[in-house]
Amino acid sequence: MHRNIIPAILVSMLFVSAGHADGLPIEPGQWEMTSTMTMSMMPQPQTNTAIECIEEDVLDPSTFNMDEENPCDITDVMIESATARWNISCPVENGAKMEGQWEVTSHGETLSGKGQMTTEIGGQEMGFDMSWEGKRIGDCE
Repeated sequence: MHRNIIPAILVSMLFVSAGHADGLPIEPGQWEMTSTMTMSMMPQPQTNTAIECIEEDVLDPSTFNMDEENPCDITDVMIESATARWNISCPVENGAKMEGQWEVTSHGETLSGKGQMTTEIGGQEMGFDMSWEGKRIGDCE
C-alpha cells in the first residue's frame, strides 16, 4: 500500500456529494482537513493536510466511494445526532479485502473523525489507524 494514497482516499471519502437529506449536516465551502495516520510499518505517524471545496450541505457515508473501478462496500451505516459510523470493505491486490470501521462527527463548520483498516497479506495482518480534524476556511474559490 502506498503511503500517499491513503490520505487521498480519506479526503475522497469525506468529500463526496450526498444528494439527499440523510446524513450529517455540513456547511458548504472551502475545507481544510488534517489527518494523522499510524501504521506498524512506518516509524512515525504521518500527518497530511488537504484543502477541498465541499458544495453539498450533507455528508452521507452510504455514498462514499474511493475508487470507481474497484468500489468499496459501505455497510452498517448508523447516524445518531451529529455522528455517523460505518463499516467499509475495499478490494486490494491479489483478491484480498481491506476492512475497517470509520466514524465522523460534524458540528456544521468543523469535523472530526477516526477510523482503522486492516488486511491480511501473505499471512501477515497489516493496517492503519487514522484520525482527522477539519474546519471550514471560507467560500469555494
